[in-house]
Amino acid sequence: MTFKASLFSKGLLVSDLKRFWWVSALYGLFLFLILPFHHMLQELPAEESWAGEMLKRSLDIFSGQSGIQAVLICTVPVILGVLLFQYLHNSRAVAVMHSLPCNRLTLFCSHSVAGLVLLFLPVAITGLVLAVLNMTTPLKGYYSLLHILRWMGMTALFDTLVFALTVFVGMFTGNTVAHLAFTYILQVLPNGLHVLLVENLSNLLYGYTAVNYPGELRYNFPLMMFASGTGKEIFTAGTVAAYILAAAAIFAAAFFIYRLRQAEAAGDVIAFPVLRPVFKYGVTACGMLLAGAYFAGVYRGAFPVIVWGYVLGSFLGYFTAEALLQKSLKIWVSYRGYLGFAAVIALLLLGIATDATGYVRRVPEPEKVQKVYFGTSIYAWTHMEKLKDIQEPGPRYEGEVFFEDRDNIEHITRLHRELVANPGAKTGLTRYIIYTLADGGYLARRYYIDEKQYASFLKPIYESPEYKQARFPVVTQDPAAIKMIEIDDYRVPKRAVILTDRMEIGEFTVRLKQDVLDATFEELTAGKKDYVHITIVDAYGRSDHYTLPDSYRSVINWLKEKGYYEDIVLLPEEVEYAVLENPLTPGNAKDVTASRRVEIRDRRVIEELLNINGSADFTVKTRVIEVIFYGRTTAGPFQFNSFINPDWPVSAALKEYMIRLD
Repeated sequence: MTFKASLFSKGLLVSDLKRFWWVSALYGLFLFLILPFHHMLQELPAEESWAGEMLKRSLDIFSGQSGIQAVLICTVPVILGVLLFQYLHNSRAVAVMHSLPCNRLTLFCSHSVAGLVLLFLPVAITGLVLAVLNMTTPLKGYYSLLHILRWMGMTALFDTLVFALTVFVGMFTGNTVAHLAFTYILQVLPNGLHVLLVENLSNLLYGYTAVNYPGELRYNFPLMMFASGTGKEIFTAGTVAAYILAAAAIFAAAFFIYRLRQAEAAGDVIAFPVLRPVFKYGVTACGMLLAGAYFAGVYRGAFPVIVWGYVLGSFLGYFTAEALLQKSLKIWVSYRGYLGFAAVIALLLLGIATDATGYVRRVPEPEKVQKVYFGTSIYAWTHMEKLKDIQEPGPRYEGEVFFEDRDNIEHITRLHRELVANPGAKTGLTRYIIYTLADGGYLARRYYIDEKQYASFLKPIYESPEYKQARFPVVTQDPAAIKMIEIDDYRVPKRAVILTDRMEIGEFTVRLKQDVLDATFEELTAGKKDYVHITIVDAYGRSDHYTLPDSYRSVINWLKEKGYYEDIVLLPEEVEYAVLENPLTPGNAKDVTASRRVEIRDRRVIEELLNINGSADFTVKTRVIEVIFYGRTTAGPFQFNSFINPDWPVSAALKEYMIRLD
């Protein structure tokens, strides 16, 4: 009996329930409206399968159908936590509460239990109503009692966790607004700091990239889980048990802090003097990183501009934090702390600028590399590394490859040394170079690589079988595993040719493999527009897409031998005439008022326009000429657009037509 009395006070429990019942009632009303009431309004039985699926998804707090529930979970426990422990924010209230014949353990447990009761009651009542409806209406055909129990359990779990975090944060502050703000900041701070650090280091360190594998950054807090759509797949029984233990640990830690807290801290933004420097310099650092990332994004990463952003952001952050801590605007006498912070940051920036740690210059020796990823997507690398031991077919990432051939590893490290020795502008494709080292570690870098500038380094890599096997899955694909092949020219309304005959699929695949393996670096990086597309669908329903360039002579000859070529591809004689036009683009600013058109019916020029295929790399400053083809096939009339660059080498006849546009 004495033990129970020391933990809870009936008077405090009843008082809290009487004062804050309205929060629980509003919570229950919202839950009733978005679940039982909404379900009762549905026309049952639902004729569409998706309607029944939506009813089931409404009981999954991680689904897109439960956005309002997620908002309630992230707000109601916070409001209750702030209200129940609001006495800590007022010096008179805290004096009155601590003068009661109750020790701090009784106060803490009574308020915490009252909050949990006010949170659990609406969930339990809503679950009971759902269960009754499920047993007495056709709703039982769409979800079961198990779904209802799972919803109740997950909602109660997250309500408890958010409430525990709110109580824990409340022990560190004596200000109501700060209590609310810090509760949410705590949930986004780990991920927010990670993003800010990655963004800033990417602008300061040449080649920097963050690799979260192994041990990816988890969205462990409820607010981040709901915001990112992450969570359902990781909630096993073990995870639920871990979250229950975490909530209990947070409550225990909150009580421990409560015992150390001084009553005089009421009204202070930070209740413990020892933590005030942490708050002050934490706000300063966050303001600095945020401003630096903003200025880098707006002004394309110029180092002096980033430094100016750091100065402005840290200055505002430091003196804002000082004003909050001192509850006064007379804060200029604290400038020495800011100068000390600025000196430390200046030393760090100097070390980064001079590459004091050797990060930028670090290139592993080829013999110490087990394999190396060379591709355009960090997510593809993460996925491929995770699934390396899984045999089930997963999504393919075109052009993403782990190089294990020793020659290719040597070529990539040679390219890496060249990139380090001669840093270039941010032009070209973003490429990740991620080494898996012999000791099991990783070394990851990200660069902008212009394929023309580094052609001599990329040529042996692109022409290697390893690269082509990754970029073109057909190279290693078993023809027996191919379900069908579709070949189509999107310029004309001709019917696509679909190959389903096993013999034809085998013959076509052999030709395509050979053309791919024979392709040169120049052909692979030509940047030309190819209009004929090949889609290969395998037995699992996965599709791989390829273009059919003019260099694939073996495939083109096979299509002609089979009589398919004319049925697919646009023929010059099917074009009746073409029109050249100056489009209204920034590159053609002088033609803003009107565009000029020139019609062409000369067969030789039309055929030249069809065959002309220069690089498709245009910029906003490039002057381009639009080409519009008009014609007719057996399937009907057609029109398609293309572009040419006046700087491309063309015949005198075509040049004359282009001059007439000016």
